[in-house]
Amino acid sequence: MDIHGETYHIDRIRAGDKQAFTWVVDTYKDMVYTICLRMLASQEDAREAAQEVFVKTYRSIHTFQERSKFSTWLYRVTYNHCISVIRKKVKVIDLVDQLPDETVDEEDVDGLQRISREERGRYLKMALESLPETDAVIVTLFYYEELTLEEIAGITGLTSSNIRVRLHRSRKKMYQVIRQYLKKETTSIM
Repeated sequence: MDIHGETYHIDRIRAGDKQAFTWVVDTYKDMVYTICLRMLASQEDAREAAQEVFVKTYRSIHTFQERSKFSTWLYRVTYNHCISVIRKKVKVIDLVDQLPDETVDEEDVDGLQRISREERGRYLKMALESLPETDAVIVTLFYYEELTLEEIAGITGLTSSNIRVRLHRSRKKMYQVIRQYLKKETTSIM
């Protein structure tokens, strides 16, 4: 366990200690890769983008002004880099999706609670992959990284209210995907 805080490591990096940057990579590599994978949907592209993010981070760490947590700043660098990669591939990001307003069937929710944790994780992963890249990142940052709406807004450049709407729509979309998949499995068993 590291007894030094993030400020200590950042100060060392700014002072020219290249070895201190390994702390940044070791601490944030999983989350940077996850964001890249969610946005780029290709493991190869995600690995390459994550490496590029760390190079950019090393080169621009002097621009980190400590107005937010370092992780928020790094996630913003990651998000912006992935947007650049997507734009280079001429892929359009669906910024506003229209989902029909449907009520949630409580029997389906109860059914999801009864399945094993491993199966639930598989269904959630599949549902998360069905979301547009930006929404998948927002869901990941909010539920898995437990960032606040304001922190996510700082990373994505979206407003807190827009993020709230996207989370709501994403939950509905994920619910629909899981429900559909469970119905297919039930039908195939019978």
